[in-house]
Amino acid sequence: MRQRSLTALVGVPILLGAVWLGAPWLTILVVLAGAVALWETYRLLPRRVGPRRVGPLPAVLGVAWVIAILMGAQASSGFENFLTVAGSILVTGAFILSLWFISFYSGQRYPLAFLYLLMGPLYVGFLLSHSLALRELPGGDELGRNWLLFAVLVTFATDTGAYAVGRVIGRTPLAPSISPNKTWEGSVGGFAAAVGVAVLVGLVFDLEIARWQQVVIGATVGAVSQFGDLFESKLKRLSNAKDAGSIIPGHGGVLDRLDSILFALPAIYYLLGTVFEP
Repeated sequence: MRQRSLTALVGVPILLGAVWLGAPWLTILVVLAGAVALWETYRLLPRRVGPRRVGPLPAVLGVAWVIAILMGAQASSGFENFLTVAGSILVTGAFILSLWFISFYSGQRYPLAFLYLLMGPLYVGFLLSHSLALRELPGGDELGRNWLLFAVLVTFATDTGAYAVGRVIGRTPLAPSISPNKTWEGSVGGFAAAVGVAVLVGLVFDLEIARWQQVVIGATVGAVSQFGDLFESKLKRLSNAKDAGSIIPGHGGVLDRLDSILFALPAIYYLLGTVFEP
C-alpha cells in the first residue's frame, strides 16, 4: 500500500497536469501509455492452449497501428470527423495486420492469435483515442479539458469507492471466477462514489449541460468502468497472469491502470455527442 501511494503521489499530478495543458503533453503521455498497454495486451496472449503453441504477435506493427489511431484522434475535429478518421485508420491497420498474419504467422491456434492481433489495438488504441478526442471537444479548450478531467476523476472515484467499501463491508462475490476480491457491496460503493464525484466536478467546472445529465453520465461511468476492470481481469485470468505488467511500482502494468477508463472514455464521448453539435 505504501508503494502504491508513493507512485500515485507522483503519477496523478503528472496525469492531471497533462490533461490540464493538453497537446502536446497530453498527446505524448497518451501515445506512450497506448504503446506500452498494447505490448502488455499482446503479452497476455496465452502461449499454449493445451499442447499447441501459440506464436508471437508483431508488437511493432500493433504499436504502430495504435499510434496511428491516437494521432488521428488528435488531428480530428468534431464527432463526425473523428469517426471518419478513426474508421479509415482502423480499416487500413486491420488490412495490414491481416496480411502479416496470412504471410508470416507460424504458430497454431489461428483464431485465438488472430483475435488478439486485431482486437488488441482496437481495445487499447481505439478506446484510448477517445481521451484525445474528448480533450479536443468542440466548444473550446476549457470544455474539453473539463470533460476529460471529469472522466479521470469519476473513474478514480469509482475504483477508490469500490475498493474502500469492498474492504470494509464486502461479503458477496461479484465475479468469483474472474476476480475473487471484488464484491457486490464494493461495486455499489464505486457506483455511488462515481455519482457523487460527478456532481462535485460539475459544481467546480463548467460542463455546459444540465445537472441531471451530468449525473446520468457519472452513473454511466460508474457502471462501464467496472465492466472495463472485469474485462481486463478476464484477460489476465485467461493468461494466468496476476498483472498485465510491472512497469508501475505497486500498480502492475499500464493496462492495469487504464482498464477502467478505457470503456468510460467512449461512453462519455458518445453521450456528449447527443448534446453538443459537431
